[in-house]
Amino acid sequence: LRDVLPDTPKVMAPVDGKPFLRYVIDRLRVFGARRVVLSLGHLADDVVTYVNGEDWNGLEVVIHVEPEPMGTGGALREVLSLIETDTIMAMNGDAFARTDLDSFLDFHRSRGATISILLTFVHDVGRYGVVEADDGGHVLSFDEKPRDGDGGGYVNAGVYLFERSAIEGIATGRLVSLEREVFPRECGRGLYGLKGSFPFIDIGTPESYGSARDFLGVATDDN
Repeated sequence: LRDVLPDTPKVMAPVDGKPFLRYVIDRLRVFGARRVVLSLGHLADDVVTYVNGEDWNGLEVVIHVEPEPMGTGGALREVLSLIETDTIMAMNGDAFARTDLDSFLDFHRSRGATISILLTFVHDVGRYGVVEADDGGHVLSFDEKPRDGDGGGYVNAGVYLFERSAIEGIATGRLVSLEREVFPRECGRGLYGLKGSFPFIDIGTPESYGSARDFLGVATDDN
């Protein structure tokens, strides 16, 4: 989004007068979240100022700022000491999945999974991580490379459930990618994916960001 919002972190991208982050956190509160930990990097000061100035309606919002870029996996490992539960929901701050998060948690627990990924079907997989999973939910492959023109498939919706032990197994003190390192390694070792077909947006391009107002207007009306 640099061409559209050159000095704004994606989570602070304004949508109908509110930062995208507000929609994400409010959605979590609807599903019963009581505590949210934000791992921040690029332009973190803008987010810190916003979060500290907001009323979160009883939800505790904890902030951690990376001293240097750690990647999606490294960032999660960095904040583990701030997390108080054994089962942990993690998500990308620039994506929104309109689906039942309680059902995702039920799926994770029923499989005895160490890591679960929320998957949604899209008609063009080019921008996303493509995931192959069998009928039981076992993830067979995780391909983070964009594949233009490959048609439809199930993709990573950017919402995950981890058991604490899975995060403890992530290397410390270095950059680690969940999508390129952790998930491919865990295929066949307790990694599950819940397939769905639900509205999903990732505001990573000017085109998708431009559609965020309409998308979130519908999503927030229905909770």
